[in-house]
Amino acid sequence: MITKTQIQFIRSLDQKKNRDESSCFIAEGDKLVREALELPVGGRFQVKTVCGVGSWLNSCPGLLKKAEAEVINVTPTELERISLLKSPNQVLAVVYHHADPLPGFNFNQDLFIGLSKVQDPGNVGTIIRLADWFGLGGVVASADSADFFSPKVVQASMGSIFRVNLLTTNLFSFIQSLPSGFPVYGTHLKGKNLYTAAISSNGIILMGNESRGLDDEIMALTTESLLIPDFATGESRSESLNVSIAAAIICSEFRRRGSY
Repeated sequence: MITKTQIQFIRSLDQKKNRDESSCFIAEGDKLVREALELPVGGRFQVKTVCGVGSWLNSCPGLLKKAEAEVINVTPTELERISLLKSPNQVLAVVYHHADPLPGFNFNQDLFIGLSKVQDPGNVGTIIRLADWFGLGGVVASADSADFFSPKVVQASMGSIFRVNLLTTNLFSFIQSLPSGFPVYGTHLKGKNLYTAAISSNGIILMGNESRGLDDEIMALTTESLLIPDFATGESRSESLNVSIAAAIICSEFRRRGSY
């Protein structure tokens, strides 16, 4: 049986300050919770509590035992009370994460994505998923981007949150601290054509705010600016691409040229 205190704590994780204080976040749904339970004990993430309906809990006793998590059998009504989704899906887990000041970054060979004021959780979660798909070294975000561990970001990452190196920091200072000669790519409407510009096997690709793009102070730190050309004809055309779509196109071109 779930207690009132447990309900209050789980619901509180909708707020960033509570996630920061507890180093915990919520993963909801069969896929996300199963992936969390399969993570190695003692790693970056540790499942602390699993709240699931009886049929779901009975479907994976081995995973629950391996993870050494607290297991709470809840009714569908109780799950609705603690869920942050409009349509709760069988199970919810509270996951603890260990903060790492520089999580496994290899600047000699890795390619990264940097997010500057990217504020839509769906975009941030999708970009984490892209980083996983394209085998990037990680995602670095400014403090005023959407929180990596907000429920909507976690949900949009589709489990990639558990596999991608993530860092929230002062992006300007982070770029300044990069090794000398480390390539810094910025996306800009006056940049070089992505498909003809010279690109390297390592570096960081900076993606900017959904409506304003990259700030001038961040652009000033780039070593190369890139543009995804449009192929529309006529006067009527889209003004820009969604930031996560743009990130996918750019990552694909880097990998297409064999820079993996």
